[in-house]
Amino acid sequence: MGFHADRKVIIEVTPTLRTDEYAQNDCLFNKVEIPKAVLENNGCSKLVNITVASDKAAWKEIDVVIFENNQSLGAAGDALAVSAADGTAAKMCGWINLPAAGNLDLGNFTFSNAVPAVGEPQLPFLIQAAAGSTSCYFIAILRGTAETFGADDLTFRFHLEY
Repeated sequence: MGFHADRKVIIEVTPTLRTDEYAQNDCLFNKVEIPKAVLENNGCSKLVNITVASDKAAWKEIDVVIFENNQSLGAAGDALAVSAADGTAAKMCGWINLPAAGNLDLGNFTFSNAVPAVGEPQLPFLIQAAAGSTSCYFIAILRGTAETFGADDLTFRFHLEY
């Protein structure tokens, strides 16, 4: 399968968040599916950008981790501590940091995207679905200070080329 410059898609995912306080380095949610992340079973696509819309007035830095398999990596609100077995089973594709520097503050709504930084992973990178699947999965980790969210405060948009 080759990449087709004319086959682009933005897939929107709004995970359900806990509404009590998260601490720095907490997992915001257990794995969430990115449906149709690739065109065919066990296929690849190129992730060219990730954007996040937030109903919060201030942006908190987060990391987004994308992986191939439907594998639990931790519970929402727990400090991230992925075991070697779980990390291996997930088949990590890559991760990207969404820093405060990538935030556009629009009042009571913020919008963030990846910003190239020295020493940080860069976009684009390839993602792959598992055998028999066209989905990938992701988690997000709060890297900023403690924060509370509404259940649907964050919407992730994955910009893909098939």
